[in-house]
Amino acid sequence: MLLKLLKYDFRAMWKQFSLVWGAALALALVNRFTVFRDAASNVTSNSELFMFAFMAVIMAMLVLAVIFVVNRFSKGLLGSEGYLMHTLPVRPWELVASKLICGAVTWIGCGVVAVASVFVMTPINWAELIQFPFWGELFRGIVKHPDAIVLVLEFCLLILSTTVQSIAMIYLALAAGHLFSRHRRLISVAAFIGLYILIFNIYGRVFSVRFIQRLMNIATVNVYGSLLTASAIMLIPAAAFLVVVCWILEHKLNLE
Repeated sequence: MLLKLLKYDFRAMWKQFSLVWGAALALALVNRFTVFRDAASNVTSNSELFMFAFMAVIMAMLVLAVIFVVNRFSKGLLGSEGYLMHTLPVRPWELVASKLICGAVTWIGCGVVAVASVFVMTPINWAELIQFPFWGELFRGIVKHPDAIVLVLEFCLLILSTTVQSIAMIYLALAAGHLFSRHRRLISVAAFIGLYILIFNIYGRVFSVRFIQRLMNIATVNVYGSLLTASAIMLIPAAAFLVVVCWILEHKLNLE
């Protein structure tokens, strides 16, 4: 059933972001042949307008990603759509997991599109880049330093952990606001700010313990251990947040 929920959420995500992602990449390609060409030839054109449009689309994409995560959870599980979603033969954790996975993919997808847009816009000689000698050198470098792949994977895990923690914090703030009958959005914003302050205060107190400091010192000797430690630090409170969210949905849900 989780796969069906994911299919439903990803379909909604694609409807909202396919146009924005395409617009970002298209404007990046336009800027490649306007901004940098005009800068090289000292020709004045409407390149500033295209650059402004590109920056506006990127900012709109990032804002839309946050709004999407908030609305999919708020309306889908705590709002009008909740009457349908909570009648499905699934547990609350499956509903939350579907929203969480879709939200994480959305945020990471927006980040990938933003980075890819910069590469598309930058005047790189792609003909030389795709030549076989380049990839041969890259393969030999990986063979000589195989730990590089592990480092990249652990860095990706750290990004994913940070994303999951941020979304889980948003979900808990929305669920906390749902416990009240009035001013739910205002309470949710206050709850998010409180959680943000609380989590960093907890991190500060935990890392002040000598035993934890020794573990961190051991981990930082090896960059791989350091990345894994940082990922665990992000995922532990995220798991606690999600457990509380599922409990609220199962025992304190009020859709009236």
